Amino acid sequence: MTDVQTQVGVTPTGDYAPEVLSAEVDERGIAVVRGAFPREWAQALDQDLAREFSEALREPNGVAPRGWNRFYFEPYAERVRGFWDLVQHPVVTALSEHMFGPDWQVVELGCDIPLPGAENQPWHRDFPMPAATRDEGRLTSIAVNASAVDVVDGPFQGLPGTHRDPGADWEGQMFPPDERTPELDAQLQSFFAKAGNFSIRSGLMLHRGSAMGIHARMRQVAILGIVSPDDRAIVDRHANLDDPHPPRIRISQEAYDRVPAEVKAHLSHEIVARTAQDLPPYHTEHSFEGLKMDQRKS
Repeated sequence: MTDVQTQVGVTPTGDYAPEVLSAEVDERGIAVVRGAFPREWAQALDQDLAREFSEALREPNGVAPRGWNRFYFEPYAERVRGFWDLVQHPVVTALSEHMFGPDWQVVELGCDIPLPGAENQPWHRDFPMPAATRDEGRLTSIAVNASAVDVVDGPFQGLPGTHRDPGADWEGQMFPPDERTPELDAQLQSFFAKAGNFSIRSGLMLHRGSAMGIHARMRQVAILGIVSPDDRAIVDRHANLDDPHPPRIRISQEAYDRVPAEVKAHLSHEIVARTAQDLPPYHTEHSFEGLKMDQRKS
């Protein structure tokens, strides 16, 4: 594939046309968009995520463990400059509407951070297969992953096509039996992300973060969660607005007032402060669909 060449408001064509990318995600479970942003954009993302991760580490339950020396947290969108560019990227908006209709919703800005010495995660998917996927073959969510740096150690590893496996005999319908690990290891594909690129994947595809050397660089990845209106992230949220567990974008009123109307229409959000200075300390509310990497070893 070539680098993406498009502008805001212009529907992408060629390799990155929504019908082409949708077909690739539907078939393989993952697609890569190259040259989406300049390297300066990724450098700013690196700075913002590192700063917010440091803040989150200082708070009780500010981050969630995802294995040895690997963490996850949800930075405030207004503190991550690249969030707004990612949400409005023409490839993202065109694909989201193509896959989920005009009422697609952004429900998550997450950050996955492996540190030097991180170990292989067990093979897993991010949530049990929804009924719409199992019964209708229809995906109800995608994750857009943007690396802040060129990955040279500890790449994301996946098994394309496994997003169609019902996983009925897996632990929690998320973790394949441990005895299958050698078989899965033999089929894996490693994705060495580049700064300025992003990938689009189904959380149902079996994947893992791979081990990093003790001299490796901390590697932050921004994760944008996008869903259809009938995804449980939206359904559960509407069922109980006071439930803190369904993912949503938490934001100050001050920042929300500056959000363009066309972005507000796709932002599943919660106002948690009057101004940016009033934002509460970081707290990872939900358990990432029950994924508890701190309790498992690959």
